[in-house]
Amino acid sequence: MLLSVLAFIVVIGVLVVIHEAGHFGMARFLDAPVEVFSVGFGRRLWGLERGGTDYRISLVPLGGYVRIPGLGPDESDVVGDGAEEIDLLPRWKRALILFAGPVTNIIAAVFFIGIAYMMGVETPAFRTQPPVVGWIDPGSPAADVDLFVGDLIVAVDGTEVTMWSELETSIVTSAENAVVLDVERLGQRHQVTMTPESVTRYGFGYSGIQPPVDPVLVQVPAGSAARAAGLLPGDRVLAVDDVPVGQFYDLIRLISPRPGEEITLRVLRDGDELEIVVVPRDVGGEGKIGVPLIPPSKIEHLGPIAAFSKATGDCRRMTIETFRIIGRLLTRKTSIKQVSGPIGIAQISGEAARSGLDSLIWFMGLISLQLGIFNLLPIPILDGGHLTIIAFESAIRRDLSLKVKERILEIGFYALILLMVVVLFNDIVKILPNSIYNFFFSS
Repeated sequence: MLLSVLAFIVVIGVLVVIHEAGHFGMARFLDAPVEVFSVGFGRRLWGLERGGTDYRISLVPLGGYVRIPGLGPDESDVVGDGAEEIDLLPRWKRALILFAGPVTNIIAAVFFIGIAYMMGVETPAFRTQPPVVGWIDPGSPAADVDLFVGDLIVAVDGTEVTMWSELETSIVTSAENAVVLDVERLGQRHQVTMTPESVTRYGFGYSGIQPPVDPVLVQVPAGSAARAAGLLPGDRVLAVDDVPVGQFYDLIRLISPRPGEEITLRVLRDGDELEIVVVPRDVGGEGKIGVPLIPPSKIEHLGPIAAFSKATGDCRRMTIETFRIIGRLLTRKTSIKQVSGPIGIAQISGEAARSGLDSLIWFMGLISLQLGIFNLLPIPILDGGHLTIIAFESAIRRDLSLKVKERILEIGFYALILLMVVVLFNDIVKILPNSIYNFFFSS
């Protein structure tokens, strides 16, 4: 828990400071006054003044803020009712200063993800491969529709998918909502409609469609039937009793019905073919040799140009996917339960930190991108809300009154508080012990 809290403080603190530095840098570039640049919130602990700006470190280390006179009523230019109107900066300057914060986060996202690729990013190999059906879980939604192993899924709800990662995202965000899959089989194309199940407390969709997985043994646990027979990590299974094995799921299909029987596996090890006899153990009436299904992964270790090119492409893809998910949330096609708040981000931050510096840096890139996108949304009190007001003022060729702007900001503030309550509730529900969760939320 301590690691998660510390990682959360680092991630959010650094990214919010980067965001505010974007506002600060643009204000300086435009010769706009900056009264305060604070790392942290609350009581001033230490600082110094340079060029009319108080650079300070404050008590609460969750990000920071800048105070730019003339930017708007949320910059503490006006306090209390009956205050006089202030001299605002020209609209174009306000727009550039506001826009600079989110853009700096997006640039930082490319930077962090690029650095992660230079350090080496480990991902399951199948996620960048075409979405070919490798296995269909019996009893799952996919088992009830016209889908077969070997089918290529080319689109979901009319949106083209070219990689397994895109198909996964479409399914995960469609729990309890029918999706239309465009499927290609033997050169012919047809459509099937399927409704993914809602699984776990996160409300993720599950279809039962699994990717092809090479029949390479990644782990062979001590004490398993496989280890007792002499199988080793890295062995590639070629056949089970002379029946060819094309992927890992073939092992399940061929071994599961034969508990307690001798089975001959032909494996490839260091370029040599071996035959190994194994006796599957009876686990609930199914034959098991104790080898877990772990998709092979690959490490992308790229040079600077390739790394930042890849990072730019990833950010572009994730941005498109983010807006698609926002659209699904607004149309209630995606459950609000999938949205995480501070507790969820802290948990993931801790997991990323435990996985290594490269994982933490990649995660910082992801959160920086989401922070930039979120702040560009036309929600009052966010940068995007201010930009929307400036665009409206430009259209009518006059500024709205300060009181009107303050009321708009109040609406945005209460809307964000409501959203925060919802996501905090989601976070708390997700970490409740099963006994408490089942008592309150199970039907």
